[in-house]
Amino acid sequence: MRILVFSDSHGDVASITKIMKKFYPDVAMHLGDGIEDLLNMAEDFPLTRFLHVRGDVDNSGDIYIKELFDNISIYMTHHEYQFTIKHDMDKISDIKKLDSQIILYGNTHTPTFFVSNGVTFMNPGSISNAHGFRTFGMIDIVDDKYFCEIMFADLIS
Repeated sequence: MRILVFSDSHGDVASITKIMKKFYPDVAMHLGDGIEDLLNMAEDFPLTRFLHVRGDVDNSGDIYIKELFDNISIYMTHHEYQFTIKHDMDKISDIKKLDSQIILYGNTHTPTFFVSNGVTFMNPGSISNAHGFRTFGMIDIVDDKYFCEIMFADLIS
């Protein structure tokens, strides 16, 4: 299973479209601030499941979603985890209660990836060239194992 993770697109439909056409994912996620940019292309990708959470500039959607994909639990939110989790044990214990292997968040426009106490945290950054480059996340799930990476959209041909 392949999952693409976008965040903070702020109207950059062209970048999302390019990546979607390159990878044709099983699931496409948007972590807020431009969810319509992804949802408007659902008709063009009928085999892709679309999920989103509301960001600061979005008018609708859940604040968080927790989904199970091939026995891998993924928690999505926009900005609940923008603090430095790996050094705050009180917050780690709260996060463990979420019972998710992967926690995805956006908002900062800064790509971030780390593993702490067995939980993988990924912020795909911004697909909208917010810091001079466009980034997105990719998650591959194979045989109850997962592989996460942050990719630079401008390097995808």
